[in-house]
Amino acid sequence: MQARIFKPTQDLLREMPTGGRVKVDDIKYLKVLREEYDFGTEEKGYLSFTFMDRLSLIESVRLKDRLDLLSPYPDEKSREDNANINKGEKLNSYPVSRDFVLMNTLNDFRLNGDVYSKSPFTSLGLSVRSSEIISVEHRQIVLVENLTLMANLASLKIPSRLKEALWIYRGDVHAGQQTGMAYELFRRFGHHQLICFSDLDPAGIQIVMTSGAQYWLSPLECEQAIRLKQDKKLTGVEQEWFDQRGAITYLEGRAQLPKQCQLAFDIMKTHHHTLQQEHMLSHKLALDLFEL
Repeated sequence: MQARIFKPTQDLLREMPTGGRVKVDDIKYLKVLREEYDFGTEEKGYLSFTFMDRLSLIESVRLKDRLDLLSPYPDEKSREDNANINKGEKLNSYPVSRDFVLMNTLNDFRLNGDVYSKSPFTSLGLSVRSSEIISVEHRQIVLVENLTLMANLASLKIPSRLKEALWIYRGDVHAGQQTGMAYELFRRFGHHQLICFSDLDPAGIQIVMTSGAQYWLSPLECEQAIRLKQDKKLTGVEQEWFDQRGAITYLEGRAQLPKQCQLAFDIMKTHHHTLQQEHMLSHKLALDLFEL
């Protein structure tokens, strides 16, 4: 979320802490909130939102942009820019990796009208400056939630039509792995088939719903996958469901979820179990595409 959208959004949430109604007219930041974050309900020229919509927006911005709408916008510069004006190039600078995205393929990279060979070694992929990607000649682009999967694409049981896809790592909460550039690149090529591959948990469904994807890559046998953690061979305690109250609230506040998302969420609520991408990989679960 850019600063010019962040500040008026923050002001709105502060002015109406329990929800409210505001005239849309041609106010750009409100249009962005509706189109990119599915915020509130627009009717007869007004945008209405509830307290739950407010919480969901804060959580979505935190997940996607790693920004806190309740805190000041971080006024950071690149280290290159800082070096022009400051003796300490690291002072109030954002991580170098923020401008880059990590991508991988099963075969060759087809970008900017050219073909580039992938590494002959097992690798997480190619880290490139997002702004240098002008065109993508892969028909499908897959946004991946977890880093482990990026080095193990060949071991996934995916539909054959995804063998030529471009896979992009979404990033995570760790420093230097922000999600902003990945989402920007993903959405920039909306005329492609956009696919989100997430964990099978409430937060994963929230990522899918807010990613801009047209399809969800998820286990073919949903209930069987969610029940996998009931296997006595697996040690440890299942806590993921109970640790995702914010995402559960977001999903419960939606008027309607896509069919497969609703099915998965209902099964999770029944069993209080979830499944992460690493489990899908290690247990060799068959994956399929579900329309959103």
